[in-house]
Amino acid sequence: MMHAQEKFRTIHYGIGAIGVEVLKLALQRQDIQVVGAIDTHPHKAGRDVGEVLGLGRNLGVSVSYDAEIFLRNTQADIVVHCTSSHLISVYPQLLQAISSEKNVISSCEELSFPWVGSNELAPKLDRRAKEAGVTILGVGVNPGFVMDVLPLVLTSVCQEVRSIRVKRVVDTATRRGQLQMKTGAGLSPAEFRFRVSDGAVGHVGLRGSLFMIAETMGWQLDEVKETTEPVLATRRFETGAYVVDKGRVAGLQQTAIGVMGGREVIKLDLQMAMGAEDPRDVITIDAKPPINLKISGGVQGDQATAAIMANLIPTVMRARPGLLTMRDVPLIPFWGARVPWKEAAGDEHLRVV
Repeated sequence: MMHAQEKFRTIHYGIGAIGVEVLKLALQRQDIQVVGAIDTHPHKAGRDVGEVLGLGRNLGVSVSYDAEIFLRNTQADIVVHCTSSHLISVYPQLLQAISSEKNVISSCEELSFPWVGSNELAPKLDRRAKEAGVTILGVGVNPGFVMDVLPLVLTSVCQEVRSIRVKRVVDTATRRGQLQMKTGAGLSPAEFRFRVSDGAVGHVGLRGSLFMIAETMGWQLDEVKETTEPVLATRRFETGAYVVDKGRVAGLQQTAIGVMGGREVIKLDLQMAMGAEDPRDVITIDAKPPINLKISGGVQGDQATAAIMANLIPTVMRARPGLLTMRDVPLIPFWGARVPWKEAAGDEHLRVV
């Protein structure tokens, strides 16, 4: 007995570095049908998606410039949104998608836990999404998984949890130029501090990750400490985007600490720098039983972000309406794509031994 696979029609809003990776992956999926794309870049708008992706063939789907009209006139189930890190910037775009009664999965970092720092926008989005009967979900690797959701999942096997510490080390010499720019590559220490103060340099979302952990654990924090310091190059680096001389900024060391009752209960330590030694993700949970997890090499951000966005499209489609976070949805991405056990058990080819 054959079972028809459900197909989800997607519109891809933003065809930048991450958007391209998600779109390529979506085109490989049997349960996803790409029906449209949106981007305001003059070299992308109006062209066929296959041409923009460099596939060597046309797909019959062109990139639209006018998001509002395209969203209103195109039949689709979900908008795959990859445009900006900041919620205030993407808020009008999200409203466009909601108004067209389409679900949204977004890589916007501040949308991973938008109840911190965007207190006015998050409730508005939640209310509008519920009125339209659609779901909005912010996803990503960091924030959205490695430094918040994954440690929370690990606490499921603990009877008591006293503290959670996460350390993520990323060698940005192997990553795209946009990430190197966000970490201050090539700046002087003085320029770095100025750019941190005006928000141009720094990782977006570490504070959100800290509060996602604290709120989920039921910890009322007395104090939050945040620091962002430059990591200086010990030798000259040359990448496709930057040349960084010895003594200039190679990246950053960013830390967020949550204090409760005079004790550090959460510490998130992020180093992203060219030539960072021993790239890794380490989660240490002081608990009963204690948990110590190390991912050697670390989770590759761009590849994993594309994967989590494509994998969770079915999850968003089956979720309750409103503005959700990763802690609100099932974390096994293919849970809905499986044939129900009772149904599968009736298949003639299935034998249980």
